[in-house]
Amino acid sequence: MSTILKRLTMIAAHEHEDGLLAALLEMQPALPGFTTMPVAGHGDGFAQASVHERVRGRIDRLLLWLVLPEDDVQRVLEVIARRLPHSQLVWWVEPVDAMGRLA
Repeated sequence: MSTILKRLTMIAAHEHEDGLLAALLEMQPALPGFTTMPVAGHGDGFAQASVHERVRGRIDRLLLWLVLPEDDVQRVLEVIARRLPHSQLVWWVEPVDAMGRLA
């Protein structure tokens, strides 16, 4: 039986980066790993944007990707919701059709 994998994507304000990373790194059982990168948000949601962000027309955010077994997605979301209950943290889940290493 193969494991069903999902990609959990989270977008967060940079001010929540340390708390978010700490919550993920402290999870037990440990997560298989994740990727973060700075991104720029566009569209609605400029009410809390800084003056600099309003002038630029984009909001700086942190993007976080986790590829993990389907059964772990809810566990991760529950931990994050308990430790960082904030409306500025947006998430979604996508299927992962295949994953591997090339070498």
